[in-house]
Amino acid sequence: MRYALLFLFFFPLYGVTQEEAFNRLIIGNKQFAKGESGYAKEERTDIIAQQNPFAIILSCSDSRLPPESIFNQRLGDLFVVRVAGNVAGPIELQSIEYAVLHLHPRLLVVLGHENCGAVTATLTGDTQDIETIAELIRQAVTKGEALQQAVKANVKNVIRYLQQTPHLKSLIDQGKIEIKGGYYSMQTGLVTWL
Repeated sequence: MRYALLFLFFFPLYGVTQEEAFNRLIIGNKQFAKGESGYAKEERTDIIAQQNPFAIILSCSDSRLPPESIFNQRLGDLFVVRVAGNVAGPIELQSIEYAVLHLHPRLLVVLGHENCGAVTATLTGDTQDIETIAELIRQAVTKGEALQQAVKANVKNVIRYLQQTPHLKSLIDQGKIEIKGGYYSMQTGLVTWL
């Protein structure tokens, strides 16, 4: 019994072992390649030469928030940039600008969500592991603010930031791209547009 407790202390259980996690990825990838997943093999091979996403989604990296599933889109339809707290710093901005300038999508969506851990950590001050992200979120929220309102305020702040960047501002002014904000409810599966 004592050894079992020591094992759990040094190797906490997270639902699957490291080997099981790796094997699940291997099996899933083989199924995907054969067209045995939710995507047909032809769908994957049809987009090899070129991508033509109609929208960019800047969303949180939360595992419960896969944009392709939430919006029921196919491979190649969305250019997805994911980062905790759906914030935009220099790296995220460069990814977005690359997509806008080279792939010409018509829409950019900043998607926040219910129970966002990064916004929660910022509100409670527990940010030692995400300080750079929290610094960006703090620009939009105030300590003690209700979580749902803080998530929405963060989305709006990211949109304001993106609208002021030179490349995006120029394309917005020309009517070539539009930026929208959304709030995803895990309870209902619906996105409320802000």
